[in-house]
Amino acid sequence: MAGVLTHRSLPLRVDFDEQGATLRPLLAKPVFIAWPEVEFVCLTPTMERHPEGWREKTYTFLPKGFRSTLETSGHLWVELVVKDRRPILARTQGAWTRLWLTGRMRPMLDAMDAWKVDQSLVGLDLYRHRLNAPLDDLLDLLARHCRFDLVVHDF
Repeated sequence: MAGVLTHRSLPLRVDFDEQGATLRPLLAKPVFIAWPEVEFVCLTPTMERHPEGWREKTYTFLPKGFRSTLETSGHLWVELVVKDRRPILARTQGAWTRLWLTGRMRPMLDAMDAWKVDQSLVGLDLYRHRLNAPLDDLLDLLARHCRFDLVVHDF
């Protein structure tokens, strides 16, 4: 495994390592999120660890010919649920970076649909071909430091 797993895209580069994830927006300063600051990670599509590597979880209610975005285009949607966004915002330098991060971190709702101002969701679009290492390496890193869970969206 590489020391730093990097996902490169034009608007946002993301570096993953043993300490955490560093978001590097195009026109703003880097933002570091340490693994202990992450409550859990949600992957779409859901991935499972098997002896031969990570595979997409299969669901019986999907049509037989269904193909996910991971299978068709290598797209994986990763959502980091941050325990408390306030320390991250407090150490963020620069007005442009703070504005970018505030817009990127969406507040969470609890079971009673009350806002949880401390907890936030950071969504990342990742593509297999834009990683500098195999996707399995990234998923192994996330599994070592975070628990996988499900985010329920209220539309």
